[in-house]
Amino acid sequence: MTLWLGVALAVACLVLFARGARWSEIGGILAAANVPLILVASCCLLMTSVARAWRWHYLLREQPVSFRHRLTSTLIGFAGNNVLPGRLGEPLRCWAISRLDGRLGFWQAAGSIVVERVFDLAAAVVLLLVFVGVVSSGADGLVRDASLLARLEEHLATATLVVLVVVGAIGLAARARLTGSGRAGWVAHVAASVASLQRGLGGLTSPRAFACAVVFTIVLWTAMLAFELLMLWAFGFHELGVAHALGLLVVLSFAIALPQAPAGVGVVQLASETTLTALFGMPIDRAKAFAIGLWVCQVAVVVGAGAVALWIEGLSLAEIRRVRSSMESAQANRPD
Repeated sequence: MTLWLGVALAVACLVLFARGARWSEIGGILAAANVPLILVASCCLLMTSVARAWRWHYLLREQPVSFRHRLTSTLIGFAGNNVLPGRLGEPLRCWAISRLDGRLGFWQAAGSIVVERVFDLAAAVVLLLVFVGVVSSGADGLVRDASLLARLEEHLATATLVVLVVVGAIGLAARARLTGSGRAGWVAHVAASVASLQRGLGGLTSPRAFACAVVFTIVLWTAMLAFELLMLWAFGFHELGVAHALGLLVVLSFAIALPQAPAGVGVVQLASETTLTALFGMPIDRAKAFAIGLWVCQVAVVVGAGAVALWIEGLSLAEIRRVRSSMESAQANRPD
């Protein structure tokens, strides 16, 4: 159900995005893009995976999983999110790291990724607060359409509540203890999986680990902000600055949380164009060209890096297809 909802949303967004597009103008803008700036922006995008790999060390209770395996698993997982439906890249990432390092179980990795998502959601909320604060301070000409900003502010309370609820649930799970001794068969298997998930959820057991995870979260989102800013400049938006890139990053962060097709096709394009035209008052042709270029750059870099990671680790596409089939079956049988 979620998969088909994502596909329907992607089609609707693409139709809205293509409406009124002057493709000859858009093609000319794409051809004139600043390639060196795009290459530097791509490096910033790759840095986000490096920051995630370092942060993952602390979310895994600082277990001796090598940086190489954390990085390649991250690259494989995010590539999977761009080519597989239903965000199956996340379980693919858990499978990859458990396959590369037998000391780490699938469910423990999954628990750590839940915590990772809480950090990222909290970061998005903080950035939204910062952006709203910048706009409220009276920055002249920063926002052309206050109604769109008002809708962003509406999401702020909801996102904050979600962060608090999930953090509370993680705290309870980390404190819980499973007394499954003496169980046999599938019951014991389920008990072991839940216990492993709890170990992953309880990864941040020290102030030092928490502080380090916060530091790498800051590095990660700073690299993402730099990517957005450099891409804006690469497509000729030299009049836009850090505050505008921050607004774009916030909108895209919340937009990709919606059910969507692989790689966020349609959603990313429409969200980028709407932000630049409705929020910042930029020309529509340049905004559409930027939206296409941003999406192509993201997909090319992430999928390319994931393919390299698969080659480095010697993982075959046949293995990935088998894992994908099992994950798709599990997702299809899951009640929505």
